[in-house]
Amino acid sequence: MTDLLEQLVNFIGNNPSLAGVICFAAAMGEALFIIGLVVPSTVVLVGAGTFVGLGKLDGYSIFIWTTCGAIAGDAISYWFGYFYKDQVRKLWPLSRYSSLMDRGEAFFKEHGGKSVFIGRFVPGVKSVVPGIAGMVGMNATRFTIINVVSAFAWAIAHLGPGILAGTALSAIGEVSGRLALVLGGLLLIAFVTIMLGRWLILIILPLFPNAHSAIVGWFARRPDRVSKWIATTFDPQHPRSAGMLVSALLLLVTMPLFFWFMGEVAPGEPMVRADVAILNMFESLRSSIGDHIMVAITTLGDGIVVALVTIAVALYLFARKAWRRATGFVIAMSGTAIFVPVFKALLERSRPIDLYTGADAFSFPSGHATLNTVLFGICAVLIAHDRSRWAKAGIFTITATYVIAIGFSRVYLGAHWTSDVLAGFLFGTAMVAAFAFVFGPIHNEKVGRMTLAAIVVGSLATFGSWHAVTNIDTAMATYEPRSDRQLLTSNEWLAFGWARLPENRIELNGETKEPLVVQYAGETAGFAQALAEDGWKPAPKWSLTTASGFVVGQTPAEKLPALPRTQNGRQPALILIKNDDTQDPQSSRWILRLWPSHYQVLHQGSLLPLYTGSVLHEEILRPMGEFSGPKIDREEPALADNPALLVDGAAARTRTDGTEVVLALEPATVPVSSSDKPRANSRGR
Repeated sequence: MTDLLEQLVNFIGNNPSLAGVICFAAAMGEALFIIGLVVPSTVVLVGAGTFVGLGKLDGYSIFIWTTCGAIAGDAISYWFGYFYKDQVRKLWPLSRYSSLMDRGEAFFKEHGGKSVFIGRFVPGVKSVVPGIAGMVGMNATRFTIINVVSAFAWAIAHLGPGILAGTALSAIGEVSGRLALVLGGLLLIAFVTIMLGRWLILIILPLFPNAHSAIVGWFARRPDRVSKWIATTFDPQHPRSAGMLVSALLLLVTMPLFFWFMGEVAPGEPMVRADVAILNMFESLRSSIGDHIMVAITTLGDGIVVALVTIAVALYLFARKAWRRATGFVIAMSGTAIFVPVFKALLERSRPIDLYTGADAFSFPSGHATLNTVLFGICAVLIAHDRSRWAKAGIFTITATYVIAIGFSRVYLGAHWTSDVLAGFLFGTAMVAAFAFVFGPIHNEKVGRMTLAAIVVGSLATFGSWHAVTNIDTAMATYEPRSDRQLLTSNEWLAFGWARLPENRIELNGETKEPLVVQYAGETAGFAQALAEDGWKPAPKWSLTTASGFVVGQTPAEKLPALPRTQNGRQPALILIKNDDTQDPQSSRWILRLWPSHYQVLHQGSLLPLYTGSVLHEEILRPMGEFSGPKIDREEPALADNPALLVDGAAARTRTDGTEVVLALEPATVPVSSSDKPRANSRGR
């Protein structure tokens, strides 16, 4: 679907004479009775508006075509409903969408004639309101006036954002119009995701209304007690059948995933490398303001706060004589409180930093993530009980946001690995799902939902604020950034320390990539200067102008920015490029990246940062002359072509796998030693 929409928008830009017809068809299609649910007019019209802003299309003609299409679509729907009346409900597939028809009728009764105007902008009813107006016999003249006026407003609302975006892109400078599609890619993905979700709920599910009943009926016909229980519990007529089904599915998904995480945190697994890479990434992103915010959030999830909120909620449930739910809540919280340290002691996974003693000194799973998920997840289940879908969505969204913020703070502050937090979320969600499955059907225990919500928020605000304020200084000291720099003397590094650095680049997902063939001790400016005479220069910075080079077919290789790459979670400290003169310099280049390591080199009384780097060769592909796409065709140079050899005194070493790595010291401090003279030195590529 994404490719189809992209091709359609591209077609509009390349065929301006037909753009008006396409916009007319898209606008009309979205307004057709029921059919409008599946017509993706928004992306087409926003794309057309972008081309208008870029000067590729005439704005007046596109606006007229779009408005006429919207008018025609509503008019067709109106007359369809006007002539067929109540027979519409009996026609397939319209008969499958009786609930949508009911909502449209209720919307029309509530707003009267103005619903034709308002309904055009309301998802879920805009494709049925004009037809409903015809079915109830709304005056044709009045409908037409409202239809025309609303079509004008609707066309402006759909074309306007694209026109503004296109105008902004034009004002930036010499930017290709295709860049609008590149930048719109993220919005397109989001749009398609939302649209597919809407299609599933509004279009696909109503076509199979009896599937749930058929499955339950199959269990009901079986003689065993388990099948009978399933049939009774998940009967579509059961008022809480859907909630129990969701709870059961969550339980079946989260627990296996939790145990899968247990197996993936063994030493040497990709998950472990990913944890280290993500931790390094957050370490580089930390700031004073961020530390204060994250420390405040993490203290809200501390054990003392969780315990006090748990006691407040439990006392309220017992006071309301909700015996079973209160007992289940206490069992869930106490069971989780026992489970976390037991698993920590069994796995004995070390934390990124030393924080606690005993079982809490270990890392997997995160107690903060697990306990807060169970506590606030169960509270959300109780508060959202028997509420509307929108109320439930709001309650669970707020709860999930709060719990995720606590888990995020643990990773940001270096208190846990990412997999610890994810595993805690999974187990906590499983406990919440189990609670909802067992205690959700209870209907004879009345819990004051607003009172419970007030108790949860009030106790969290009271106890959390008290704990955060009284412990903020201690917490800031506990979670302050800790340097893990390791020291090597220059002689140690040149003799054997170089072998301690990673042999390959490590991605954020833990996968190993290209070999790291450069190690440099010193400031990056000195390294760049040493290579400058041979044609190496800083890669272009990322900007809208340089990014547009990827969507222009003849962009020289030296004008394209280097694609982002991290090493063990760290961003490169230096990126240099050089045209490959042995091939077409417009279409091939070398890229050198240096990333900081955990090591420092002590040389002649000075501490020098130690960097590790890769050297890749890229070929610029230009399919159909329309794009400039870099493709890596070599992941390391020959030893003689390693640019680090351009630094005076550079020395080559051989790893156990045969890979050649070049060691270089900052030119101003490099020692002269015959044993460290390079075996090859070349001013070639």
